[in-house]
Amino acid sequence: MGNLEFNSQDVTRLMRVVNGTYNWQANTQTPIQIVQAAYLRDLELIVQGTPTFSGPVAVDVLGPFNILNNVQVNSNVQAGIINASGNALAWWNMMKGGLEGKGNSLYTALVQEQNAGDFTYETQVPTNSGFAGNALFQVPFEIPLAQKINTMDGYVGIWDLQDPSIQMTLNFTPNSPTAASPFSIVSTSHGAAPYYAAVNTVTLTSPQNIVTRVMYDPPADAANDPDFGYVHSIYEESWNTGLAGSKQINWKALANSGYITRLLFSVYDSNANNGVADSNMTSSNAINFTIGNNAPVVVETIYEAALRQTKELGKRMPQGVHYIDFLGADLTMQNVLDTFTAGNINLQMNFNNALGATSSGKVVRGMLQALQQ
Repeated sequence: MGNLEFNSQDVTRLMRVVNGTYNWQANTQTPIQIVQAAYLRDLELIVQGTPTFSGPVAVDVLGPFNILNNVQVNSNVQAGIINASGNALAWWNMMKGGLEGKGNSLYTALVQEQNAGDFTYETQVPTNSGFAGNALFQVPFEIPLAQKINTMDGYVGIWDLQDPSIQMTLNFTPNSPTAASPFSIVSTSHGAAPYYAAVNTVTLTSPQNIVTRVMYDPPADAANDPDFGYVHSIYEESWNTGLAGSKQINWKALANSGYITRLLFSVYDSNANNGVADSNMTSSNAINFTIGNNAPVVVETIYEAALRQTKELGKRMPQGVHYIDFLGADLTMQNVLDTFTAGNINLQMNFNNALGATSSGKVVRGMLQALQQ
């Protein structure tokens, strides 16, 4: 059954309701029970706190999204709906927002200088004296549970939380070496915290997390319900090849795992303390995605990848972050990859020069699967 009736006029309405506001424990997973009401489409999570700076610091290359080490959404009938680092989740939504015409202005956020209702953010290097007294560190995370697919009549992966047998939990793990407020969010190591500094500090006083449910009112007639038979998951994995000192890295899709809708992948090169540079990806197969007997699907230099991203998003992703979209601009199932029938699905990246000794990276896959009950 499709979602056509559900998307008809006057059948339902979209609602946005705060699930709750929660304190955090540094480097400890905090579980949040999602209220069992209505038909859930997405979750939103805002991390905020009052920052104090002791001297100049620099925004880290992975900041501010590494304020969370990990974000998970699980249910008792389908574990691993969402499992990604804060960086990966933010990058996913940069990609998703651009591809689906929703923009990605949320993801310029770091420090807000006005008030809680003004999403105007500082971009310069901050100092303690350079901010107003009501400065606010505030980072939003969108957590998309359903994926819009036009040929399936709208959003696929909506969750019926009216069903008492379905329970859903959001887990997040804050990133701070400090055990109690004020929490440190600065590091002397690149990539480890939202800010980088050799000697100065940044702390957050009493940070909190606001969780909002984006959901639909159940139709008066159950015959107009959406199709609850599918789940759309976003799952982060490591490259199968070690990155340290490598000139070629590989990832292989897990067989019989559903339909791949999108792939996002990144490489952080410790030689540059940044995402791998364009100048290190000029070979004709810098990005090499193949299926079956090495049949090419996407094979391109960094220049071609940049052109593709710019045409599709209107801008580039952050340095070292790339993606391949199988839904297309019209959001259809025409090009998605079926891991049951398309074997040997491989992603490879090739570099001109070897990556640094402490380089890292991740692969994030969007998967459409039949709901396991």
